[in-house]
Amino acid sequence: MTLKLMHELGIKSRMQKRYRKPKTVVTVDQKPNLIRHLRDLSGVWQTDLTYIQLTNHRWVYLATVLDPEKRKVLGYKISDTMTAELATSALQMALDKHRKPLIIHSDMGPQYTSAEFNIKCQNYGLKHSYSLKGHPYDNGRMEAFRSILKREEVYLKAYQTLTEVQAAIGWYIDFYNRNRISNVA
Repeated sequence: MTLKLMHELGIKSRMQKRYRKPKTVVTVDQKPNLIRHLRDLSGVWQTDLTYIQLTNHRWVYLATVLDPEKRKVLGYKISDTMTAELATSALQMALDKHRKPLIIHSDMGPQYTSAEFNIKCQNYGLKHSYSLKGHPYDNGRMEAFRSILKREEVYLKAYQTLTEVQAAIGWYIDFYNRNRISNVA
């Protein structure tokens, strides 16, 4: 019935592209997870990096800072290199525009375990919380945002340049923050 109705209405499902993204290896001992049992995320920001492939098979990287309670992107940065500076720049953008949180939560990637990122957190008096290795669920709302971003924007387009990605992601984040309907009350 659903397939027939979709056909009558001219609706087609969107298939996701599968990419073979570069592998990263975590060589740092597990750091504390301060949010695992929190029920109230009002003092928490989540951050992570994701990959976006260009048509020439090169990669660009998006670092994002999200308020998981309000489901709003607070800061982001896009670059053709995945560095601690990329992660730190996204955090700085969020700190420049918003009231600082108590805790910043990330995975155990080298950008977030770097001295540069942790000095930034210390300078602002932020506690740094880390997902358990192999448990992206601790950063679930960030993972959900990235999934939505890729389904609704990234997988629908073929980007040729870093500039195209920056324009498209900038537009989408503005749309996501201002117009997209979410299930936040």
